[in-house]
Amino acid sequence: MRIKTLSVSELNRYVKRLINADPILHRVSVAGEVTGFKAHSSGHIYFTLKDENSRLRCVMFRQHAMHLDVNVKDGMKIKVNGGISVYERDGQYQLYAETIEETGLGEYYIAFQKLKEKLEKQGLFDKDRKKKLPDYPERIGLITSSTGAALQDILKVLKKRWPIARLYLFPVQVQGEAAASELESAVNLAQGFELDVVILGRGGGAVEELWAFNDEALAYAIAGSKVPIITGIGHETDFTIADFVADYRAHTPTAAAEIAVPDIEELRERLDQHLRNMKRYTEQLLTNKKSELKAVSQRMPFRFPERMLEADLRALEQYKKSMIRSMTESISKEKLKLTGQGEKLDHLSPLSVMKRGYGVVQDSEGKTITSIHQLQLDELFKVSMQDGKLLAKLMNTEEGGLES
Repeated sequence: MRIKTLSVSELNRYVKRLINADPILHRVSVAGEVTGFKAHSSGHIYFTLKDENSRLRCVMFRQHAMHLDVNVKDGMKIKVNGGISVYERDGQYQLYAETIEETGLGEYYIAFQKLKEKLEKQGLFDKDRKKKLPDYPERIGLITSSTGAALQDILKVLKKRWPIARLYLFPVQVQGEAAASELESAVNLAQGFELDVVILGRGGGAVEELWAFNDEALAYAIAGSKVPIITGIGHETDFTIADFVADYRAHTPTAAAEIAVPDIEELRERLDQHLRNMKRYTEQLLTNKKSELKAVSQRMPFRFPERMLEADLRALEQYKKSMIRSMTESISKEKLKLTGQGEKLDHLSPLSVMKRGYGVVQDSEGKTITSIHQLQLDELFKVSMQDGKLLAKLMNTEEGGLES
């Protein structure tokens, strides 16, 4: 018997017809734990059911997903009702879900919630312990797989947005038994490099593939880091313990790189805009000052400065006259005072007394005689009068004043 040679498409189509014709596979109910859950923008949802030994890919189209009353997420145990068929393009059979029933929580989900509650009570998720991200980091640490797509995504963004930064790669396994220990060691090692920020990331995957980022020791290492840490683990719907503890959680590794650094082109544009604004402001300021100067120059004092001086000269002349008048009055008053004083002194002068017939008696030595007892009989003395002097000799004395 000759075997016909089939194309890949023909074979996949044949297998699909066989499976679709099976009455058991047409309507089945399958129980398992959800992993790799993804809600597409089209409205379709994709996930994988697993047990201890096997996995089954599942898809639920929009017309069924829009009526879903179960909040499906990784780690949940569910029962899926639907039919098995083949996706011809990939040659892979999968369960096309129509309804989903929740049956409990999976091991991963229970372990995740238990650790999350413990660390939350210890304050590791508190906002007030989150460190501020630097505005312009110069030294950036990268903790991720050296062979993964996540590293290339991060490097591409950093090179484009902030090429002046120095990058330090700490290569680690991001899944598997040794991954959690390597991640913790890398976080601790990064503390000795004087870094400004650290990006901890990996691409998307199922719950078990991301499980290393749910490690308790890693959580404490992140919490104790003196360097701000940004996580970019998996996809937007993926949450790990590391995300809750980190200083900032990004949806993806690419988003983590975008958050870690500014865009140098945007900064240049902003700087150019500031310079343009400063130039425009300076030019406007100069224009305004020129207008003000022109307006001031058109005012009367600047157009006819001699008029302003004339007013000042008139004021000065008035002040001069006032000063002269005040000084003249002061001098006149002082003259009157001096005249009065002079008359008083004249009345007290010995010459004035002599004019009235009085004289000054002095002995031969020139001493003034004020008493008859100062002279002896026959003693010579002189009398000064208004118009001369008399020389005399004491012949006799009489007691008594002018009245006797």
